[in-house]
Amino acid sequence: MKTKLIYILFALLPFLFGISSCKEDDGDTTPPSPVDNIVITPDFGGFKLSWQNPTDVDFRYVDLSYTDALGNLWSKKISQYGNSTQVAGLTEEKDYTFNLVSYDKSGNASGTKTISGKCKTPPFLVIAQELVVNPDFGGINVKWGNTCGKQVAVMVQYKDNNGAKQVQTTVSNKPNDVLFVSGLQAKSQVFKITVSDSIGNAGPTKDFNLTPLAESLIEKNGWEVVSFSSEEASGEGTSNGRVIHAIDGNINSFWHSQWAGGTPPYPHWFIINMNQTVTISRFECYRRQGDSGGPDKIKFYTSMDGQTWTDLGENAFNRNVNTAQSYRISSNPEARYFKFEATAGPNTFSHLGEINVFGSAK
Repeated sequence: MKTKLIYILFALLPFLFGISSCKEDDGDTTPPSPVDNIVITPDFGGFKLSWQNPTDVDFRYVDLSYTDALGNLWSKKISQYGNSTQVAGLTEEKDYTFNLVSYDKSGNASGTKTISGKCKTPPFLVIAQELVVNPDFGGINVKWGNTCGKQVAVMVQYKDNNGAKQVQTTVSNKPNDVLFVSGLQAKSQVFKITVSDSIGNAGPTKDFNLTPLAESLIEKNGWEVVSFSSEEASGEGTSNGRVIHAIDGNINSFWHSQWAGGTPPYPHWFIINMNQTVTISRFECYRRQGDSGGPDKIKFYTSMDGQTWTDLGENAFNRNVNTAQSYRISSNPEARYFKFEATAGPNTFSHLGEINVFGSAK
């Protein structure tokens, strides 16, 4: 074993001496040329910088350094294969100075090239000024426009109905977005809202003292079936099949599209007149209990006069569960009429156990 170790050491000696002699014999003390044609473009909370790299054959990278608004020194290295970089996360709309130094493979540094510019307002401060906060059914909604296109996090701190602290956050770079806090009683409380950027810089927390709107299940007394694509008027017996059984308050009865004497294809739909004006917060649907042959996709429409309709979009429906499936309508539309439409499913026919409406009636 001792002989083998000695042999390995002797075998490595030329390699080790070779490395040592290379370092000693390098002797390159000539610095590379500095970068040229620097361009600085202000951005929200940052800058884009670009430049022309030196043409020295041994050039390896550019070191870019700057000091932020808090006095912290930052440095980043950009390899010979790049000639631009993005600086983000600056917290103040002010002038910043950037130093660029090029380095060669021997570690020699060029002279320093300097450029300055004033960045645009940081995105978390921009968004904080655009927040619109309003009471909503069982909570609040927080809306904002994102004119800078940067990713931000909007965080809401509040207390649930048991007094426990809760936090809800939405991360987004959409031009317009909304955050909903729900499940609260109609009791006044302070909602604390903070906006931060992608690296955690945050503006001051804003307090909003708001009372969530009371949400209730809309009574079905007075509801009327206006029209429908089809219903099974005889084949399902006297307590099922017709549209009225989707609004009778009984999840164990059901509406079924026609199958006796004809089987019309999708879409299958019906229209209900609630005979009162309702501000709708959500629809709630139950499948035909114990039957997975219903729709996969459904739509809701609302109308004040039964003639002009607002399409509220398509939604997925899980035909494999008996429990309630809730569909929040973020626009809180006012309506006297609504239309339920099943748009797709595994069969030609469709069915529904029950549909409920939540919100407030006038």
